[in-house]
Amino acid sequence: MVVHSNSNMKKIGFVIGSMSHGGAERVISILSNLLSQKYCITIITFKESPSFYPLNKSVLLKSCKIKDMDRLKGPIGSIRLNYKIARNITSIVKEEKIDLLIGFITSSNVMSIIAARLNRIPCIICERNNPKKEYLSFFWRMSRMLFYPLANVLTVQTVAVKEYYLAKKLNSNILVLKNPISPELSQLVDHTPNRKNIILSVGRLDTNKNQKSIIEAFSNLKDPSWSLLLIGDGGMKKELEAMISRMGQTERIQIISGVKDIHNYYNKAKIFVFASNSEGFPNALLEAMHFGLACISTDCDYGPRELIENMRNGILISTNELDELTKSTIELSGNQQLIASLGNNAQRESEKYKAENVISEWEKTINKLLN
Repeated sequence: MVVHSNSNMKKIGFVIGSMSHGGAERVISILSNLLSQKYCITIITFKESPSFYPLNKSVLLKSCKIKDMDRLKGPIGSIRLNYKIARNITSIVKEEKIDLLIGFITSSNVMSIIAARLNRIPCIICERNNPKKEYLSFFWRMSRMLFYPLANVLTVQTVAVKEYYLAKKLNSNILVLKNPISPELSQLVDHTPNRKNIILSVGRLDTNKNQKSIIEAFSNLKDPSWSLLLIGDGGMKKELEAMISRMGQTERIQIISGVKDIHNYYNKAKIFVFASNSEGFPNALLEAMHFGLACISTDCDYGPRELIENMRNGILISTNELDELTKSTIELSGNQQLIASLGNNAQRESEKYKAENVISEWEKTINKLLN
């Protein structure tokens, strides 16, 4: 069992609903593991469950242990549940003698602010989603307006989101802190890969990720040497499989789910296609760039335009424009020199997102508040 009570290092607590599979959870695991070299790290979750992502032995995982969580429903039940969560987080912060709290995602952010204020410690909150596509209840919209100005720092992932929140006056101290690429993933980049004529797309199979358009665009590529791999799972899997079968493309297009060795696919493919309608931040696109793939991406809100300079380190196209996607797919697949150039430049651009570079910015922000 991890014990922090006797350590002389400063103590940082992350707050999130759970440490299940997800983008915010993955970022917390990366940050916790890296920061644990200089700070005592505690991750506080609403629900009691193990972490899907590996954590260093020195990282303490604690939950609010609310047994009747699933039974507290309706307006009154929701108020009671949130009161219990806030109370238990406050108790854990006091018990672990935490010096600074970092919340991830709206409900955790609000709880972090409350617990931090009651314990008289600083608080950083992190917004991860596309603010134009959030579907918050009235309760959480009002809570955010009330509590967010009380946080010491609000962090976001892109300059565009920062400008959006500044206009909303949610907090006066908003910082852009990049998403780190997992150090473990970086170590798996093959710098002399034997790439094949594979177009890759990684993401949840749903309408927002727009795999239908990727399939339609690829079906117009007549060169039989190329294949399309869609890596992911989700509610649209059967519909997409039926579409592929109906189009007679089963030998050229595959959907692969439950992938844990994603690096093997990044190292093998030449082109990456990202067709989302909206994003909080396109982690899969960043990873593909890091592995040196030539990327085609929609210029959606938010993130791609801050990663890609069109025709230098990738190709930006309009959202929901099948003709543009088809044209870019066909032209890029037929130009091996451009594939190599875009991929090399993409890999160089991604260096600023390597964990050791991102973590230094986090440490500056943390130390400024602790000192």
